[in-house]
Amino acid sequence: MTEIGNDQNSAVLNFFHSDFGFVWNFVIGIWCFCLVSCAGQVPPSGGPLDTDPPVIISVYPAPNTTFFHDSRIAFEFDEYVDRRSFEESVFISPFVGPLEFDWSGTEVEIAFSERLRENTTYVVTVGTDVVDTRNKNRMAEAFILAFATGGEIDRGGIDGTVYSALRNDPAAGVMVFAYRLDGLNPDTLDPQSSKPDYITQTGKSGKFSFRHLSFGAYRLFAIRDEYKNLLYDPETDEIGISQADMRLSDSDTLRTGLLFRLAREDTTAPRLVKVDAIHERMIVAEFSKNLDIATIRSGAFLISDTAGIRSFEVSDVAPAVPKLNSVFVLTERPFENSPFRLTVQGVRDSVGHEISPLANSLDFIPLVVPDTVAPELRWLPPDSSRSILLMSEVQVTLSEPVRSVDWGDVVQLRDSLNRPVATVGGWNGSAGISFRPEHELAGLSWYRLLIRQGILEDYSGNRPKDTVLTVSFETLDADRFSSIEGTVVDWNQSDTAGAILLRASNIGRRDAASQQIKLETPGSFVFGRLLEGSYVLDAFRDSNNNGMYDAGKSFPFVASERFVVHPDTLKLRARWPLEGVRIELR
Repeated sequence: MTEIGNDQNSAVLNFFHSDFGFVWNFVIGIWCFCLVSCAGQVPPSGGPLDTDPPVIISVYPAPNTTFFHDSRIAFEFDEYVDRRSFEESVFISPFVGPLEFDWSGTEVEIAFSERLRENTTYVVTVGTDVVDTRNKNRMAEAFILAFATGGEIDRGGIDGTVYSALRNDPAAGVMVFAYRLDGLNPDTLDPQSSKPDYITQTGKSGKFSFRHLSFGAYRLFAIRDEYKNLLYDPETDEIGISQADMRLSDSDTLRTGLLFRLAREDTTAPRLVKVDAIHERMIVAEFSKNLDIATIRSGAFLISDTAGIRSFEVSDVAPAVPKLNSVFVLTERPFENSPFRLTVQGVRDSVGHEISPLANSLDFIPLVVPDTVAPELRWLPPDSSRSILLMSEVQVTLSEPVRSVDWGDVVQLRDSLNRPVATVGGWNGSAGISFRPEHELAGLSWYRLLIRQGILEDYSGNRPKDTVLTVSFETLDADRFSSIEGTVVDWNQSDTAGAILLRASNIGRRDAASQQIKLETPGSFVFGRLLEGSYVLDAFRDSNNNGMYDAGKSFPFVASERFVVHPDTLKLRARWPLEGVRIELR
């Protein structure tokens, strides 16, 4: 085998090809086999805790070998590795048939079941799911070995980074699939049924690298392959869609800076899963997913007897905020003591899927009991809270829908001198109110939220006691703020549709909402009034102008919107503005 130095490209280990060497190696091999068969694979015990990842230290054939016609290859590790993890992490392109693995300590020989093609570059990738036996340390980076049966090695390469959907979830061990598009109708490529031509895997940092690709057109997907079947399984695997197809050529052999953001593709329509009877005029409908509030309307909820003869008119529906998968449904008149059926039509989930016609109705037994309970406040900000952000949104939720009343008569915000503070907001349906200050509050100051409960009346005429509930809170110190200033550059001159949306996220404070800026064209930006802490900046080109990042679709293929994540975490100190930050879209 060939020893691999730090650059994984040098040092040579000679093989003996003499008759004596063959006999000697055969005897030693039989002896080692007996030892391994009797004792099993047992790494040395004891010593300090092993935190080092396993490393491949030698290979056969040597990297970039040409005119290779053997039927086997070999790897040697610097320590014992879990054999199954290795065998499941070896990918060879083009396909060479089922593989046979022959282990001897830290060395493994892989035999092909098919003859190699003539004048072809083969790429062997050992993924980062390989772990050592002592402490289950994963390989730090994928290992790539290339050899050719002809006189040249393919020179194409692609580098990039995969980002997780959740900021604190590392994108390590994610599979990256590359598909050749030459000779193929790209519209027919479906990663759910087609296995990739080339495979690699991300390291700890989410970075990946393809090397020794043949020239041609490619489409890439990043997939967290849960079943390890080299296929995309929607709603099980997370997937990152490429921002565009690409072509490698003799004049453009290396493409760098590809970015993928993982998302779980939602392909399931919402279902009606439960109906609870609350009293003689109200039920609560529960769905399998959160709904789009804009589609929750009275006409979408139909109530009839189970024979479909008599119907009950619905007078009001309201999302059971903050649970957006439940809806209050009220009727004009009390239910009778017999089974009824609720049918829901036209409501959609948060990603636009309309409720499934196969699961949009349920039978229920009404509760023929008068409503004698007054509406209650279900959720309010905790009293005497401190360090509240200066533009925080406040939510007030109720136990049931109430009759229409001006929300500004229900909730009022006052400063420490009892002066009213202007607010903007409104009802979330008829069972919740959301609002925020119209202007930024003063720092390090006390405010009071007043809720007039007595003017709330449910549809049965019940009212809570005519009292004013008071919730006090103190804002944070304005001197703890700072700012980030910089410039956005877009190097892609052919895809300039849509505004650029930038986001600054405080990764050290959970209650700090991300601050977003919209730029119609590339240029300078300023994030003002940022709380001190550690920030991550990202941006995307909102090509369809819907105000949100669109992750694309695997089939039929829709490219993701172009995005970028600033490579550094920005440390922001109070009263020390950070300037000169540069965001580059590709």
